[in-house]
Amino acid sequence: MQLHLTKAVTLKFLSTMKRKTHAMKKIVKSLVTCAILGALPAAWGGDRMTQPDRQKHFGIFSTANWLEAGGMTANWFGARPALQDRGLDFFGGYTAEVWGNTRGGLAEPQRDGAVYTGLLDFGFELDLEKSVDWTGGSVSTTWVWLHGRDPSEDQAGNFLTISNIAGFNTLRMLELWFQQNVWDDKISLRVGQMAADSEFVISDYAGTFINAAFGWPAFIYKNVPSGGPGYPMGTLGARLALNPVEWFTLQSVVYQGNVYDQNVNRHGFRWRLDGQNGFLFMNEAQVRWNHAEKEIGLPGQAKSGIWIQTGEMADTLHESTQSGNYGLYFILDQMIFREDASHCAAPAVKSKGSSKSCETSCDSKKSSQGLGWFTRLAFTPEDRNLVNFYFDTGLSYKGLIPGRDEDALGIAIAYAQLGDTKSVAMVEEGSDVVGSEMVLEATYQFQVTPWCVLQPDVQYIINPGGTRDVGNALVIGARCSITF
Repeated sequence: MQLHLTKAVTLKFLSTMKRKTHAMKKIVKSLVTCAILGALPAAWGGDRMTQPDRQKHFGIFSTANWLEAGGMTANWFGARPALQDRGLDFFGGYTAEVWGNTRGGLAEPQRDGAVYTGLLDFGFELDLEKSVDWTGGSVSTTWVWLHGRDPSEDQAGNFLTISNIAGFNTLRMLELWFQQNVWDDKISLRVGQMAADSEFVISDYAGTFINAAFGWPAFIYKNVPSGGPGYPMGTLGARLALNPVEWFTLQSVVYQGNVYDQNVNRHGFRWRLDGQNGFLFMNEAQVRWNHAEKEIGLPGQAKSGIWIQTGEMADTLHESTQSGNYGLYFILDQMIFREDASHCAAPAVKSKGSSKSCETSCDSKKSSQGLGWFTRLAFTPEDRNLVNFYFDTGLSYKGLIPGRDEDALGIAIAYAQLGDTKSVAMVEEGSDVVGSEMVLEATYQFQVTPWCVLQPDVQYIINPGGTRDVGNALVIGARCSITF
């Protein structure tokens, strides 16, 4: 009897200890968790961390905050702003397009239905001053994964390329460069692999449009070897920019002369610097007005540049080689109407003795909403170039529809004239030559969220390829752009 009693007491004791041990494990686990959670705010600013700071670093788990985030992947539970504070900023995005040719262009058997074009771009920027206390230094790299089809090649048969993301399907390094700024950023030197269309020959208002001619223009990509150092091709180079005053910039760059065809330089690492391959020199002067906050006029800018190509290259007009090429260009961006952005508070009543007065406080702020106009003009020698004269112009209105302040509506036209020598050669080949190609584009950017844009687009191609061999093409498409 005593044995059974002792056994029962022992079992009860062990059971009690097991429960207590389990409880102790829970307590210890809770204490450790609380310690970690308590230490994290200290890492980001201590107990004085405000609610906005918590949202910045840790994010708020709600659909509303996600839709308002700067990127689709939000703040990575606090990792993104923490890395940015230390100078490292990752970026990325995906662009998807669908195109269909409703009439004209290539024959029906060749343009079989709609085509899909896609682009994944990603990379990072490193501010060396924030990361390792290197004043004025920065590093950046951009990679692109192109896939899908080119609507110009598959549907319209034109050379003013319909999509500015189309290209040879591959994964390619577009840029990898080091930049050093000195003298309060008045002097900037950049070396490495670069794409010219990130800094040269670009109109700000033309960025609304999808046709590639409004970006890296046809008067360069149709006249230099393999299209030159513009998307989707980058190449080795060195750029020097001088910005002595806020309203003026002078920049010069030298690139590897031949970037090689996209299907040859598949991944962006085909480098060759020598006299035979040649060099591409670009020089551009920029003048800006009414960009400072204190200036009340409508902002604008003018650019003027010259490009020079050296080295032996395949002649675009003959089965031979030729040395040297050049071109001149002019760009004008001008806002011609700006919406009012002044906000006035309700009159405040102030007492002074027995009298009272009303004062209205107004916050006068420059608005980015309004109508902007751009134009570009370019000339090249007609004896050695496919395009010897180029002109484009267009209008872009931001915030036209009330309540849609970030949307943009645009309409533009581009004209490319063929050189006489090229036209003669095409006539000898049996083409019904017109001598020029034109494109009219109408588009609307619908800002769904800060990180998602939908853009329906219509383009009318006149004389595809500069001939009447195929009919004028009416191409309809849509783009969806997502920022990660």
